[in-house]
Amino acid sequence: MGATDDQTDHQDDRTRVRQGEIAAGRPLLWDVYDDSGQLLLSKGYIVVNERQRRRLLKEGLRSAASLSPEAGSAAADGLSEVGGNPFVTIEQLTLRLEGVLGTIRQQGVDIAPQQRIRKLGRAIQALCDYDADASLGAAHLKHDTPYPFRHSIHTALLCEQVARRLNWPRLTRLSIISAALSCNVAMTELQAELVEQAEPLNDVQWDAIQAHPRRGYEMLLGAGVSDPLWLQVVIQHHECINGRGYPAGAKGEEVLPGARLLGLADRYHAMVTGRSYRNGMLVKNALRRIFLDIGQEVGSSLAQMFIKELGIYPPGSIVQLANSEKAVVIRRKGELGGPMLACIANSKGEHYARPRHRDSGEKEQFAIKDVHPSPGSLPFSLSRLWSY
Repeated sequence: MGATDDQTDHQDDRTRVRQGEIAAGRPLLWDVYDDSGQLLLSKGYIVVNERQRRRLLKEGLRSAASLSPEAGSAAADGLSEVGGNPFVTIEQLTLRLEGVLGTIRQQGVDIAPQQRIRKLGRAIQALCDYDADASLGAAHLKHDTPYPFRHSIHTALLCEQVARRLNWPRLTRLSIISAALSCNVAMTELQAELVEQAEPLNDVQWDAIQAHPRRGYEMLLGAGVSDPLWLQVVIQHHECINGRGYPAGAKGEEVLPGARLLGLADRYHAMVTGRSYRNGMLVKNALRRIFLDIGQEVGSSLAQMFIKELGIYPPGSIVQLANSEKAVVIRRKGELGGPMLACIANSKGEHYARPRHRDSGEKEQFAIKDVHPSPGSLPFSLSRLWSY
């Protein structure tokens, strides 16, 4: 989709946000956009912390003259077609999601939060159309953005890919993706705390977790979200068909398929994502747990479809080959053969100067023999591993 006339007229008038123009804890005096003209944060949004301020200084553009509400709406409508580097796109989407959820939490004036989240959802769908394997790779390996928003983006990517395999209609998928992006709006601060916390939950934290589906539903409803499927998936995303979920203890067919899928994707991503005090669970162990345990809570057929879509070695898995090289899975090949790999280290553990791409089904020495935990960092960027 191209830029609107209003958007084009104002792009030449935009300038980088500068030091001294924004401060943590203070509201923005104007709308802030990224380089493609997408609205990042609305006027009046309170910058949460120093990290967000630095990101806005790096990413943000504002008009030299305050934009009119009509021009701001036009810029928000100008979602660029997804292309180029998907990892850069995912980072941009994460920042935009942080902005719209923050505005909802702050109960500030916003430009159509339902519309903005749906635009993010359509970008998620376009990403999966453009490069599904790179999107899955990001879900397993991209750790350089704040956890609450990164988790929501990656969970949405997982939902879209599995729902496509299930042949659910595109608009139904969009409602589920929108729910995935917004279901934790009531607990983003708590999520950021818990990812650093090794101790068990205290009573206050547990109560907040139990309350967040209903509280999130209420916040979205109050912000103008009117899509009934989106709202129902949000309130049900921790319900289980065996009746042991929350907040209502719904069971069986009372729990919508979209809510079951979101709950499954949410738990899978949480399992394979590391914390400051531990590595993420091995992918093979997370998939085994889905097959043996979580399937009883979401339905065995959905659990099996989830596993089938990701594959035994999903993109982003860290593996060791028969020749003892260490590699990253970058492409699935379905049931026809082993996945494509980007080797990052030799048999002695020494990093290569550049990734070496292998077909794990081509030669016996390239066959996958073991799976390793996802490391905190890799010797190459994801863009380089996937040749972007």
